[in-house]
Amino acid sequence: MKIADIKGIIKIIVVLLVFIILSSCEQDRQEKTIAIINKLKLVETQQTNYKFQLESLKYQATGNDSVKIIEIEKRLTEKEITKRLISAFNEEFSDKEINDTYKFIQTSVFENFFNSGEIYKIISAQFKDIDKGIKRITENFSKNIEKPTKEFKPIPVDKIDGFYETVNYSFSAVNKDIKLKDKPSLTSKDIQEVKKVYSSHNKNRPEISIVLTKEGSRKFYLLTKKNIGKPLAIVIEKQIVSLPTVTSQIMGGKVSISGDFSEKEIDKMIEKLKEK
Repeated sequence: MKIADIKGIIKIIVVLLVFIILSSCEQDRQEKTIAIINKLKLVETQQTNYKFQLESLKYQATGNDSVKIIEIEKRLTEKEITKRLISAFNEEFSDKEINDTYKFIQTSVFENFFNSGEIYKIISAQFKDIDKGIKRITENFSKNIEKPTKEFKPIPVDKIDGFYETVNYSFSAVNKDIKLKDKPSLTSKDIQEVKKVYSSHNKNRPEISIVLTKEGSRKFYLLTKKNIGKPLAIVIEKQIVSLPTVTSQIMGGKVSISGDFSEKEIDKMIEKLKEK
């Protein structure tokens, strides 16, 4: 056999070896999918999203709701989230699309992928049971403030803005005779968001919708837990603008103020509540 022939055979063997090595290193669909998930930090995104929602509920919930929160948290492990994300990708993307995406995330322009929100809609569909569980718990507690049966009229009071406990409350007490604690339990610093909404019963009746901060939600929970059966006073611009009676401890940090107010009065109160 000639030397040239031997060299040719060696080249063929080398090419075959390289092909075999590259083939053995080729990642399968699931490995590529996991690489995409990791590159886009989708697991961390889901964990952060649900941790934020559950944290304000977890330390406030009692009884069966506490058990439900624990059950939800068990479904939010890294392994379980990854499994659901893989399922979402398998439902939506073909092998070619997975391959293309896998190649794309390794390029310098992969950031453009985030310009589309479609992938997050697909992922969101895999977590509907988590969303429903959290929504159900929140709704249970949102019904625990009893709105006054009669139209409430603002009561002048020499207090700064905030949420107040009542002092020596008697069921037979007239609203104008109700006494408040010296200092508010919550102030505008505990408010994360405040906006105008319209009553579901009367589309022409504006209301104030308040979302409390995480710390505000905690304080409001403790405040309502301590004052079950008693009214709380909400003071804005030297007036008690709402005096709802607490029927149970409230979690979720959502409050609404309604009454015989004009659009202009509602707007003015909202601006006042936005002041820090």
